[in-house]
Amino acid sequence: MIKDFKAGVKICQAALVRVQKVGNSSNGGVFARGMLEDNSGRVAFICFEAALVDKLRDLEGAVPFMVCGAVDINKFANDMSLQVIVQRLNDIMPEDDISHLLPQGDFDIEAYKTKLANYIRSVRTPGLRMLLEAIFSGDTYEKFVKNPAGMRLHHAYIGGLLQHSIDVTGIAVALADQHEGVDKDLIITGALLHDIGKIREISADFGFPYTSEGRYMGHIAMTSMMVQEAAMRLRIPPARLEKLQHVLLSHHGDNEKGSPVACATREAFIVHYADEINAVMNQFEQREGKSAWEYNRMLGRNIYVDK
Repeated sequence: MIKDFKAGVKICQAALVRVQKVGNSSNGGVFARGMLEDNSGRVAFICFEAALVDKLRDLEGAVPFMVCGAVDINKFANDMSLQVIVQRLNDIMPEDDISHLLPQGDFDIEAYKTKLANYIRSVRTPGLRMLLEAIFSGDTYEKFVKNPAGMRLHHAYIGGLLQHSIDVTGIAVALADQHEGVDKDLIITGALLHDIGKIREISADFGFPYTSEGRYMGHIAMTSMMVQEAAMRLRIPPARLEKLQHVLLSHHGDNEKGSPVACATREAFIVHYADEINAVMNQFEQREGKSAWEYNRMLGRNIYVDK
């Protein structure tokens, strides 16, 4: 496992290979640089073997290989972090164990499925309850409970979308309980559905690559379309649907953060801040180093993780 790598050892194990740069070295040769990943962590790699560089040049996304090479200190980093000097890449064979290449979250997925069912049952507004029951069924449900919520930034593991959506709903309900006059059914529905488009934006395959559809439209637009299609079949009243669509379309908060519209209702603000809080808190679970202080790419700062 990558987390167990130590400088000076030779390794030969299955890993996801993600290429970041291919270029010419100062001595006239070629090189490829990127990251090796498994569900224990990630480590930089560099490769100077011309035949392997040609093989790596055309890679898209993260691809599993049996990687052999030497672990050394990364001279391109200033933190004494490690890198692997790749010397051989073999294709994965059917008998190779690659179960450790799909990140797993540290949570009880069955318990979260039960929470989802309970939240849906708690919604009393008929149209919203029908909408939730219709969307969280069949193939959509199966993908929802398996998909990650992101490729890297937060909840980037199997079932991450389910965990994130349920935890956002819990935070949103707690906020709603502190304020009179808010529509709790609308908040629960918006929180559960706010990222449903990610089942079409991000694949649950190795490396959690973005789909072509996801790159073209993004999960916010696809969420809105999925909800609109289901609502039309169920004949949800337009006024109720408009309020829900506003929650979904504004859940990133502002235009500058990717929302087509900015939050304009109490329910929209509650779902937005619940989403943001949960994504931030998840950063404290996504440790890449052993130091209590470490730089977090999503937050753009050093954070302190005391555990």
